[in-house]
Order: sequence, then structure tokens, then C-alpha cells
Amino acid sequence: MFATDNLTRANLFELSGETLQISFGSSNLLGGPGLSYRDQTSNQSFQGEEIQILETALGEEITVMLESIPDLRTVTFTLALPIVTVLQQSHGTCIQTFGATTTNPTTIAGPPPGPQKQYSVALLHGNAQFIVS
Repeated sequence: MFATDNLTRANLFELSGETLQISFGSSNLLGGPGLSYRDQTSNQSFQGEEIQILETALGEEITVMLESIPDLRTVTFTLALPIVTVLQQSHGTCIQTFGATTTNPTTIAGPPPGPQKQYSVALLHGNAQFIVS
């Protein structure tokens, strides 16, 4: 058994799926959140205000803009993160979650016919831990 005062909320998540690797820290040396995103064609990092964090029924939804091409499309990535508690001085715990890539067509003439959002979902697994920043 362990005492609940040794538990704390995880603040670093290292996750991967079939073709996707995500690292998210709720705070870093700069004081804000940081997210790195890597897939087969893209390797991007986001800091602070580039990251939108919403508390929802799913837990936290962490969203970043992967691509914005005027008069063509925007592409966002949203990571669904449950609240995870871990022992303060441990290697963390394994978690499973998902990320959704959303493509929004954009045109100067207005919305094209058909769905206004297209989704691609990736199952992710990895480690959640607490690190002192």
C-alpha cells in the first residue's frame, strides 16, 4: 500500500501509436506547456500559447495547429488525456488514449459541399509520469 500524500498528477506523457509519436509536458523550463508531434511526414514542436488545453468530459483535450494553408485546408491534432495520478518518485504508469487529426477544408468561396471536418483517429499508448520542472 502507498500513502495518498505520495501521489501527484502526472505532468509528462510519452505516447506512441502505429506511425505517431507524441510527447506532452504540462509545464516545461519556460513555464508553459510543450508538445512534440512526429509522424511519417512531419516533426513539429509547440510551446505555450500554440497549445490549446480544454477540460472536458474526456479529461483534457490538448490541440495544436499542424497545418494552415489559406484557401485549401487547416489541420489540427487533438490529444485526449485522462487525469493520471502517479507516485512522486516513480517511473510513472502505463496509459492508453487516442489522438484525432481533424482536416477542415477552407475556400474563399465558402464551404464546399460535403462534410466540413474529416477525422483520422490514432490509438496511443505509453507512459505518464511526474517530473520536477
